[in-house]
Amino acid sequence: MMQTLSKKTWLLASILLYCIGLTACKSTPETSTANTLTVVEKNAIKAKQDALRARGFYESQLGNINYATTRQCSNFNLQSHRGSIRYAENSLNAVIDAIDNSFDVVEIDVRITRDDVWVVHHDARTGRETGTVDNKRRKIESMNYKKEWGYLRHRNQDTGLLTDKMPPSFRELAATFARYRKPHQKLNIEIKSKASVNDLKMLDYLAYEFVGGGNYFFSSLEMRNLTRMRDINPDIYLAFIQSPAKASMNKLASDLKRGAGSDPIYERNKEELESLQALGNRYHREKRYDSPVKLDKLAKQLKRNFGYVLDIRHYKQSAARLKPVAKARGIMIATYSINGHDYHERSLLAQSRSLRPDSVIMDDTVYGFCSVFELPKMQPFFSDDPEAKLIASMPADLDLERLDELYAYKANQLYPAVGGTLKSTQAQTYIPKVTSTPSAPNLEIGTRQADEDFSLETDPAVELELRKKQ
Repeated sequence: MMQTLSKKTWLLASILLYCIGLTACKSTPETSTANTLTVVEKNAIKAKQDALRARGFYESQLGNINYATTRQCSNFNLQSHRGSIRYAENSLNAVIDAIDNSFDVVEIDVRITRDDVWVVHHDARTGRETGTVDNKRRKIESMNYKKEWGYLRHRNQDTGLLTDKMPPSFRELAATFARYRKPHQKLNIEIKSKASVNDLKMLDYLAYEFVGGGNYFFSSLEMRNLTRMRDINPDIYLAFIQSPAKASMNKLASDLKRGAGSDPIYERNKEELESLQALGNRYHREKRYDSPVKLDKLAKQLKRNFGYVLDIRHYKQSAARLKPVAKARGIMIATYSINGHDYHERSLLAQSRSLRPDSVIMDDTVYGFCSVFELPKMQPFFSDDPEAKLIASMPADLDLERLDELYAYKANQLYPAVGGTLKSTQAQTYIPKVTSTPSAPNLEIGTRQADEDFSLETDPAVELELRKKQ
């Protein structure tokens, strides 16, 4: 009984705090119940938080597992790719959740509509990350914001069904970020459109007005966007994104084809997925700067205060010669991957500490990423509360994001460990990686595996991403 009570009351309290944090919830029976928690229930919640803090963590208002003190992987600047993985990408909730999760940077994608309104949208067209209520597919740059944007809705990436949430304009997202950000957090605004000087001036103006000077920077695969922005704002930090490696695109095309048979979103785009690999090989050109000589050319174009973002597959090939030169010249190196977060993470783990990049653009939580590198030292903890006592009894590598599975595995003397594995509480032996986990209680939260349509009309490179399962 205590087990069920503890889980239920913790969820109710989390819902209440979630509403407070987002200021978007209406009164519900659940929140009313949360306001009338008994002393026993409140003590159970406190005991669980104390058990987590003894491990160096706490559960945030929105249910994120955050570090209680300085995080173990503090040598990385952590960027949340398109916001939190627990919500629709580039959505307001994804940004708020990434802020709550204590990311250093929240990365978003912006495009400009035909009537010169900057909007937050990754893909060149609707169909994958968003859909339309009138069932018409639209190209973002060809849309009239005032007349057509209201048709767009975020899409549930598990089911393909449309939600009731509209994708935001940049003005809306910037205001939301400014409202909830912590002092150290910055907004990475990736410019996807090939924008005019006047459009870029407007974007910089909006960012400055809503986010504030020093709290944002720009990135792009389009060098022209960055050189123009340098003339507009001589001191702003700029990050050039190098196109993915051809091998990464071929691997991605192969993965997407395998998934096309069962996933409803992939099925709708099957013909395009089948042509992806051929198109990538035919038109893709690798314009690389990951050598000392090429880095000098990049410096001449961007002049000052800039960074360099590249595919982890490219970085692995050049880290030994690139990282020392970039460090000596004060150039921050960031990595990303279009072949899934697990591949990105394994590649980083394989690098020596001295050659790891400065920043990581990732599809994971802060805890999920950092826990595989190092964990805080556990402190002694004692409690009479059954759930808190169970948490305290588990080994240091207990996956705190999978506590809802703990009782299910306890009977077989197993526990969910960081890295997606199961381990024995007796012999500490390795059990193969679990392929599926129970769904999160919030039905708006779910797994995201994202890709985008390959379009030669917008960007010359394939810009696709498989997001980590949560």
